[in-house]
Amino acid sequence: MKSPGRLKLWIDREIQLKLVVYALVSLAVACAIVSIASFYIIWNDVAERVLRAGEFSNLYAASLRKFTIFNIILILFLAVLVTLGMLLLSHKVAGPAYRIRKILKDLQEGKKPAFSLRKGDSLKPMLEELEKLSARYTDIGESALSVVERWKNTEVKDMSLTLALKELENKLVYLTVSQEREEENK
Repeated sequence: MKSPGRLKLWIDREIQLKLVVYALVSLAVACAIVSIASFYIIWNDVAERVLRAGEFSNLYAASLRKFTIFNIILILFLAVLVTLGMLLLSHKVAGPAYRIRKILKDLQEGKKPAFSLRKGDSLKPMLEELEKLSARYTDIGESALSVVERWKNTEVKDMSLTLALKELENKLVYLTVSQEREEENK
């Protein structure tokens, strides 16, 4: 029996590569800034205290305290910057996901939504496929309505066919009523 989990790590290279590269670059920059700043602060402090002879006993404790406080503040600042950056980047995915969800809801309600995303958004190939599916769904619905209209004008003696066509008509009535309401609202 095959595991239900995904085995393929790279599902959408465009989105995943952007996120991974951004996270790696952010991490590298953050580490470099913390390391350089910490090194400078500690050795600058050590040099000052050594030159002021007489504070050798407290040199280590004072430098360590200053280093720890400075690193915590700097790391928190960089974490906020990285978080904001990831939020901005993920917005290019979360926004389209929200829009696609709204389009799907509109399609379920029988409305004809606009298939568009903002410039620079991800998930455009998915939206294009959704638009093709919607067009196919609309074509099938129109064809089914045509069959139901012909059936109404024809005397069919097969009861199972009559019941199947009546069921199809009932399902299509919901679709057409929703579309008519949308057109009236415009």
